[in-house]
Amino acid sequence: MDQDVIFVKPRATGKGAARACRREGLVPAIVYGKNTEPVPVALDSKAVRQLFARTQGHIHHIVMEDPKFEADVMVQDVARDPITGSLLHLDLHKISLTEKVRAEVPITIVGETELEKKGLILQRQLREITVECLPAEIPDSVVLDVSGLSVGDTVTAGELSLPSGIRLVTSPSEVVAVAVAPKIGGEMTEAEAGEGAQKETGGTEEKPATPHA
Repeated sequence: MDQDVIFVKPRATGKGAARACRREGLVPAIVYGKNTEPVPVALDSKAVRQLFARTQGHIHHIVMEDPKFEADVMVQDVARDPITGSLLHLDLHKISLTEKVRAEVPITIVGETELEKKGLILQRQLREITVECLPAEIPDSVVLDVSGLSVGDTVTAGELSLPSGIRLVTSPSEVVAVAVAPKIGGEMTEAEAGEGAQKETGGTEEKPATPHA
């Protein structure tokens, strides 16, 4: 399993301590997990870059030297400033490598150039799926080849090819992508034209109201 090591620092708890942490250029975080007391830590800019260089489902090995602490973790939640987008806080989930976890896995699209040669475009509805498996088996991504799609073809999450031992948590019926024909010169499709005509005529013929008894 490809696993990086990220060094973190201890920090005090509380909102004031978290603000002081951020003033020092550090990002406050909390490490939590089953049968584990929460451990407050802080990450410097190098540690943050390491953390976000991987997908969210990647496993990181964090190490704190004093007091001594280390754990395998996954990024569970990220809090950002709604205005500046700067990092405010991280939740790091401590995991066991022998217990199954749920993770978000991105969907990688291939074959889109071949689709465009057919005069079609791809409408993406879903960019990642949730899976359940052992931490060491979490894929970096799930590949979807769209080169063979025809106009109107739809791909659902249940049609994605997953490695053995990985269970799909996302609803199998959820739409991942649809191949559609682009509008040319503003022309409407027959269905759209029909809808427009119906609106102009006021839809179906209105029946006279029935008097109340």
